[in-house]
Order: sequence, then structure tokens, then C-alpha cells
Amino acid sequence: MPDQTSSNEPEESDLPDPIDEAFVAYLKARDAGGSDSRADFIERFPDLKSQLSELLDAADLIEQLAGSNVASENADPAADTRAGVRIDSIGDDLEATLAITPVPGEGAGPQLPFEMGDYVLESVLGRGGMGVVYLGHQKNLDRPVAVKMIRSGVLAGRDEIKRFCSEAKAAAKLKHPNIVAVHHFGLEAGHYYFSMDYVEGFDLSKKVDDGPQDCREAARYVRDVAAAIHHAHQRGLLHRDLKPGNVLIDACDQVHVTDFGLAKHVDAESSLTNSGAAIGTPNYMAPEQASGDHEATCPQSDVYSLGAILFALITGRPPFVTDSVMQTLMQVIHRPAPELRSLCEAPEDLDTIVEKCLQKEPQQRYASAEALAEDLDRFLNDQPIKARARTSLQRGLDWLSEVPIFAALIGRRLMHTSDSHRRFQSMILLLVLSLPMILAAVLFGARMLHDRLPSEPKIAGGPAGDVYAQVAGELADRLHQAVDRPVVAMPTEGSVENLEHLLAGDVDLAILQASAVRGEQVSVIAPLYYEAVHLLARRDAGIDRFAEIAGHRVAIGGQGSGSQLAAHMLFDSLGLAESDIEIVYQPFQQSQGDATIPLSIACVARGSKIMAAALQSQQFQLLAVEDPLNISLDHPTLRPLQILPADYPAADLPADGIATVGTTAFLATRRNAPAVLVTATLEALYRSEISVPRMITRQQAAEWQGLALHPAAREFYESE
Repeated sequence: MPDQTSSNEPEESDLPDPIDEAFVAYLKARDAGGSDSRADFIERFPDLKSQLSELLDAADLIEQLAGSNVASENADPAADTRAGVRIDSIGDDLEATLAITPVPGEGAGPQLPFEMGDYVLESVLGRGGMGVVYLGHQKNLDRPVAVKMIRSGVLAGRDEIKRFCSEAKAAAKLKHPNIVAVHHFGLEAGHYYFSMDYVEGFDLSKKVDDGPQDCREAARYVRDVAAAIHHAHQRGLLHRDLKPGNVLIDACDQVHVTDFGLAKHVDAESSLTNSGAAIGTPNYMAPEQASGDHEATCPQSDVYSLGAILFALITGRPPFVTDSVMQTLMQVIHRPAPELRSLCEAPEDLDTIVEKCLQKEPQQRYASAEALAEDLDRFLNDQPIKARARTSLQRGLDWLSEVPIFAALIGRRLMHTSDSHRRFQSMILLLVLSLPMILAAVLFGARMLHDRLPSEPKIAGGPAGDVYAQVAGELADRLHQAVDRPVVAMPTEGSVENLEHLLAGDVDLAILQASAVRGEQVSVIAPLYYEAVHLLARRDAGIDRFAEIAGHRVAIGGQGSGSQLAAHMLFDSLGLAESDIEIVYQPFQQSQGDATIPLSIACVARGSKIMAAALQSQQFQLLAVEDPLNISLDHPTLRPLQILPADYPAADLPADGIATVGTTAFLATRRNAPAVLVTATLEALYRSEISVPRMITRQQAAEWQGLALHPAAREFYESE
């Protein structure tokens, strides 16, 4: 049999007998056609004025709401007993059936069968904390009805009666095919009661007790309940006690929502429930209800309960199951609901729908019961649902929030912790205790790894035959002998390309012109030698001064070379635009054989064999760089230099040399290069002079100021 009673109402103090007497006297006077108005009648009971007025208002509202369905004297006894049925009004024989005073011994309820006016109570359908529901028979319409009475009977207190009346008023407002209809409200022999549809069948709690149900059937049940609850919400009523036991299933497999004993008007400013008291059934109530925050109760609170019912139907258990009511309340408030698919096999969309309903924050749930019903309808019709599943990150954070140590940090109160969470916390604590040792081991390992020599060190040099390539090759041979492993001298276009390879980690060491030494990741190992800008003009080109190059083709070295960097700085200082000349990106080794190129610019070490051979051939002459001091002021990486006769004895240079500008070639590495590599390189470099004229010695290098030296290089020079 269905349970059509509320199971959550507390018992209160007794109602004073004068209230019963005054209520009966009013009904008698009204039925006898008395002339007193209601206001005049109430004034006859000044001590009971407030209570009596509330009681009479409640009775009138029930009659008013049910009045549109009152049966006529010729009503068909076989009229439909579903919502929208014709309702019997308070009968004319009420005076004869009402007791003026409570009947002694009837506080525990009537003895069955019990005749009560137009009703004969036959059996008990269910009992709750406040109410008891009887299967009754309505004589004048010859139909079965459910009659709900206050469980404490004639001993009911005033607040119990007010709450009972509130339930009757709430249910009587609703006319929906999936909501049990209320017919009549009254007082008989000291017992307040109201009658409603009798739904022959069972409630959803039986389905839950039978174990997991078919997902589609469960979704259909909850969809129809959600539609009915949306009807209540539209009329300003929140149910606040949705649970499987309050959803009845009739013989046609249709749902009927009952028990509005905890219903609340959405816009109500006061409540019959004490502030801070949890209202509802713990396993199915929303977190805001569990915490006693009645001001926060809203339509989404009923949405949460609908999600909990759906969860219970699919899994055979409510979302939270503990050993005590207090533990359940605390988990409802603080603990994320378990995933549906962690307990059973269920469609992903249904898991998402349930998850959205069971969110802790009301604004994260469905905005209305109608929105939930629509998404369930989409699921049943195999259409995409609107709800979206939570991300893996959100789920992970929810799981972590149940680990006691993390819960304490974020202020979440836990009443129960799973074995997996406890094991995880133990691992975390063990890790924390072991962290100093782990950190020391990691640092030691990183240091050892950092200080290891590369298996095959690489040095970026320059084009074949260039001084950079020569220095890189000789240094590679020396380093190979020192570290006993292969060392590669990699040919490149020059400084710009070398810098790119160094930053990319393609090489371990690189020779760079001073203007290419830039960036926080680049450190100098050693200054190698000075490079001079050589302006080589063909003797038959008729160019005697650098300023005369406008309109001519000029070779300035490869795209990645230091020569092209120096050439562009010269053009900038002399005010020459690239449109004034035709630039050819070729190293001198290639351009010297092209008669169409009258001038070449090469930034190389003084005494270069390639430069010496070109000058000795008498095909080229060196041109002076005009005003080198001002050029060096414009570009600090360039400095005034003289190319002396001693640099090229066969070139017949002037005794005081040729004025030009120059820069410095550096050996560089990355800032995080292993110290052992830097030290081994410096020891190999200074073992004896390499084959480059005027190499900068170790003592001279130690005197340089302002260099971005690698820490190991600085330590090497300071140990001199």
C-alpha cells in the first residue's frame, strides 16, 4: 500500500480545548444560518482571536481551492478520482458528527473501522512523524479515498495543526495529473483531517528496495515527477521532502506526487520550521536544507532531491548512506556525491544529468525542474542533452578535497573518509617526511648530471678556410686529447649562425664576433683575438675611397657571418642606405673570383692567410675606413684599429698602416654548460698559442672587465 504521509514533522505541545470548542461553534452557527459575521464571531473569543482567525482562514482556503470541483447533489458516484475530480464539500450533517469536546481515550487515533461523517476509515495505509493515512470510503460518492489525520489526534498542538493545515492548503492549490488531489478538509471528533485521491499501487521506495532499476524506466519516472514539481513551483510552492516514498505508482504505471507536509511558499517571509533545523529526509535533501539554511531553499533544492531519487532508482541506494543521521547530513553538506557510473553501468548522459542535479551549489544545478524534465526527455528520445559533464580536473579536485589533510586546509568538514583517501594521505605524509632526502638526492643527481661532459662536444666554427674554422678545428683536436672522447668542429656561415646553434643546444661551444654575444643564456669562455674590417677593392675598379662604393656591387660575407654584421654597422655610420649599393651575401673566398664585384668587406684576424694571398696577387688593394673613431662611438663593439705593414709584408702598405675598425672574436658557451667542459676547454686553449696571429693571452684575458664570463671561466682566470 502507498505511504501518503509526511514522515518528518516533530510533535508539539497540546492544543487548548477552547480552540476546538470555538471552531465547532463557528461551524454550527454557519450551518444554522446565524447572522453574525465572521469578524463579530471572532470578537466573542478575544483570548483566541489570533489562533481562531488563522484556523478559519485555513479552512476557508481549502474550501475555496476545492470549490471548483464540488460535486452536485446529482453527481456521478463513479466520477474519476484523479486530479481534477469533483470534490465533495463540507456536508450539511457535519454538526451531527463533530464532537464539541475531545473524546476521552482517542489521542492515539480512532479505532478501525471508524465512521467519520461521510467517510468510513477502513485500514492504515502508512504512518509518519506527524501524520497517519487511512484507506477510507466516501459514502455519498461511493469511492475509495485516502484520509490523512494528525497522528497525535485530539492531543495535537497548535503548531502541528497549523502545519497540517498548511499541507492541505499547499496540496489543494495543485491540479496536475501527476499530483495527488486534495478533496476535503475538516474536523471530526477532535481529529483534523483532509481527504485526497486514493492511488492503488506502490511507491518508488519499493523499487529502490528491489535493487537497481532499468535506467530508461527510472528516467521516465523522474521526468514525470519533475514536470509535476515544476507545476508546483509555478504556483509558488516548494515540496522540500521529495523522496521515493512520496512518489506513488498507480496500476497504469503513472507517477503521483504526494505529501506536501513540508511545502513552502517561495515568497514566504516566515516558516513553521525553526531556523537552523534540517527539513526533509536526510538521504534526499539538498545541502542547503541539510545545513538548516531555509532562506537558501529554492526550486533547485527540489531539483537536487529529484536527482537523488534518480540516483537511488538506478543504483539501488541513495547518494549518501551512513550509520547515522548526523553523518548523512554532514556528507550531504560537505562531500561531493559519488559518480553514478562508479556504482553501476549507466549511460554517460544519464550520469551527467544526475551529476548536475547533485551539485552542492544551487546555481550549478538545473535552473528549474522543467529544465531537468526536458533533459530527461531528450535522453529518452536519444537526443543530445544540454547538461555538460564536469572536467577531469574538477573531478580530481573534488576527490582531493576528501583527503583529510586537504579538507582541513580548505575548511571542509569530513565525517567519513574512504580507505583510498586514507591510503593517499599516508603516501603524501610519507612523501613529505621523505622530501628532504629526495630533494637532496635530486639535487645531487642534477649536479652530477650537470657536471658531466657531453658524450661528443661540438664546436661551431665558420666557413671552410676561414679563421673561425681554423681555430675551431685546432681547439677540437686539443680538447679531444684532453677529455679522451670525440670532439667535432662544425662548419657554419659564421657568428650569426653559430649563435643560433648555441641557443638551440646543437653545439656546446661557439666562436662569436663581439656583436653576436648577446642574450642571458650566452656566457663568454675566453676572448680569442681581434678582428679587423678589411675593405678589399679591385685595382682595376677605379675605387680609391670607401665613400665611392655607391652604385657598385659589394660582397659582405655570408648571411650568418660576422662580416655582414660589421658591414651593416659601417653602412649605418656612413649614412649609406642599402638602396645605394647592391649587396651580395658571399664570403671573400667566393667573391674574389667574381670580376663583377669590385669591393668586398671581410672582418677577419689581421694577418689572415686568405687576405695575405689576395693582397700579394696585386689584384686587390686595402682601402682605409674613414673616421673610425666616430664609427666606434656609434657602435661600441667596433674599435679603431690599424692594419700594419707587418701584418701583410708583401702588400706594400704605408708605413703607418691602414686605418680601419675592428672587433673581438670570443669563445662562448651556454650559461648552464657543465663547469668541467669549460675548465677543460680553457686548459686546452692556453696549453700553447693556437695558429692565429696575436692571440689574446690568458693574462690579458684575466684583465678584461665587464665580460659576461661563465662562472667556471671566472674561477679559472682568478686562479691565475
